Amino acid sequence: MAYAVPRKSDIDAMVATVRREFDEMPGLTLTVDQARRLWALEPRMCGAVLERLVQSGYLCQTDTGHYVKPSAA
Repeated sequence: MAYAVPRKSDIDAMVATVRREFDEMPGLTLTVDQARRLWALEPRMCGAVLERLVQSGYLCQTDTGHYVKPSAA
């Protein structure tokens, strides 16, 4: 199945949504698959959003593949 390349504006909007969720739920830890299901994201969009949040230092990825805020790692 082919997925469209996410637009920057769509990524920006989802980054803001994901940040709010992590802010509202301290200790939230998600795998890529869990994040995709939670926010109903296509694989490319989910990857782009999580990558942006990791690159900015807002999230980090644990050795087990979970995404968490650095303070919870």
